Amino acid sequence: KLMEPDDYDLAIVGAYWGSTGFWGARLPYYKIPLAQIAPIDFSGIVSNLGAITQNDVVFTAALTSGAYTGTSAPGILANGATDTLDATTQLTPPSTVANHVVNLAVTSSATDAAPANNAITNAATISVNNNIYARDLGTVASGSYNQGQGFEVGNIFDMYASADLSTIDLFVNAAAVAGAEIYVKLYSIDATTGDFVFVDESAPYTLTAANLGQTISLPLSAPVTLNANESYLVVAGSNGDAGASNDLVVGTAGVSEAQTSFYFDMTDQTWYYTTSTPMVRMNFSPANVEEVNTVNLSVYPNPASDVITVSSTLTEGTITVTDVAGKLVKSTELNDLSTSINTTGLNNGVYYVTVTNGSVTSTEKVVVKK
Repeated sequence: KLMEPDDYDLAIVGAYWGSTGFWGARLPYYKIPLAQIAPIDFSGIVSNLGAITQNDVVFTAALTSGAYTGTSAPGILANGATDTLDATTQLTPPSTVANHVVNLAVTSSATDAAPANNAITNAATISVNNNIYARDLGTVASGSYNQGQGFEVGNIFDMYASADLSTIDLFVNAAAVAGAEIYVKLYSIDATTGDFVFVDESAPYTLTAANLGQTISLPLSAPVTLNANESYLVVAGSNGDAGASNDLVVGTAGVSEAQTSFYFDMTDQTWYYTTSTPMVRMNFSPANVEEVNTVNLSVYPNPASDVITVSSTLTEGTITVTDVAGKLVKSTELNDLSTSINTTGLNNGVYYVTVTNGSVTSTEKVVVKK
């Protein structure tokens, strides 16, 4: 049985929103530090599912708080056509910490036959906060990895004000493997060639079972001043384990426009773009660097057989030793700047030594081999 379409039936099928900086693309930021607030543009992707051309189609983006409403100029949309309508007013969030929920809608002067598809409520939540700059949606959907081979994956960020970057955050997908050695890295962009230019990276970090399915923060070797009106690429990566396991799996959440999120495959030494948004973020909080750098944790010998010595700048606190499954196998109190731990009762394998004093913590990997 053939069904004729209703005369008037508009639908909003998507949106294209974000801030446009030095990179030149409209990038959606779901978390924005106060210092990086910039005007946000909204466009609606609308379809005319009806049988009659409509001459006064209007797209609207609005905050649930009522603090912002942006509308497009009335547009003509032929029957069966899909078009993008641009709101003529930008949103510039206030310089206060708050979440801004965006609703989208399409309207015309005609009575719509199916109004349920005229709006998308809670289309996006934009979090203005103190330190985190994020392009991912925040809830993991999948993961990016290279089947145990080396890779890097991350996002382009535009800087609207100069700021010192100390830390890069990443969400470790639950499919990653405890024991994988990972890092984070910062690249600038060559203004002439567009090439990614290495700036700084973290020390290698070994994933523990407790890291899987969690966001972790890894400090760069030192805070780096990022310049206003420039773009940067932040990535998480691993040199791989020669294909023995999944190794590192970085969570992904959301969709990236082409040429705004990137994946480096170490097997062919080639950069590719990815349309799955990696959960790799800039973290401008200085606390994360201070916690790690002031500990100066050292564990030796490594590999060890009968005893390990744990050395740090802490004189009080606890030392814990866990296996790759996260099981606690040893625990003791710090004994001045250097503490010895007997390992004769431990099986051969990889272990994690963690020193903790209040909110200050640092972890090192050690191999027991007899």
